[in-house]
Amino acid sequence: MKYEPHDYQKYATRYIETHPIAAVLLDMGLGKTSITLTALNDLLFDYFDAHRILVVAPLRVARNTWSDEIEKWDHLKDLQFSIAVGTETERLSALK
Repeated sequence: MKYEPHDYQKYATRYIETHPIAAVLLDMGLGKTSITLTALNDLLFDYFDAHRILVVAPLRVARNTWSDEIEKWDHLKDLQFSIAVGTETERLSALK
């Protein structure tokens, strides 16, 4: 699906990209995940400011939401991800 962000989403993405510490405080359904993934994608592939990124999230969000969003948006197709949940062995394996 083509990502066409609202102005507030563009603003939040730029904010994340230009500040070493940032927080996105929006209500549910307003695109926090897509905003963050877009910024991370840009930092990885446009600015080369990052090489690997660890996202810490509640279990359901880590297991479903992030991967669903990566697969949903066309502009995120180059992101590779691994879901590190489960036993210690499973988590370590996923991080490799």
